[in-house]
Amino acid sequence: MSTTRSIESVQLSFLSHRQDAVREFYRRVIGLQEIPGAGGERLRFALGEATLSLSPVEEVSRGVRPEYLAIKASAYDDILARLRLAGHHPVCSLPDSLPRVMYVKDPSGNQLAILD
Repeated sequence: MSTTRSIESVQLSFLSHRQDAVREFYRRVIGLQEIPGAGGERLRFALGEATLSLSPVEEVSRGVRPEYLAIKASAYDDILARLRLAGHHPVCSLPDSLPRVMYVKDPSGNQLAILD
């Protein structure tokens, strides 16, 4: 039996000059609530019982990265619509696949998997 109960936090980086775009993406497009008082340039968002923490960097590797953040969403269709309206082009599973999943990159190139 595992003693691990859940994820406490996820840490991703973002390009420091893209802070406003990253904040807009996670708040308005994905629909996460920002946690105030992160201090400095770091951004923090509530992710259910966990925290998504984004730290600014000057450069992000352009190579293929295997990392991604998977978010289980209760408003999959709404998020998909907001992504498209904001000019993002998620790669989606077939509509009859269960669970439905879409992959999209944030403004700094971090990959997200959003599951229905």
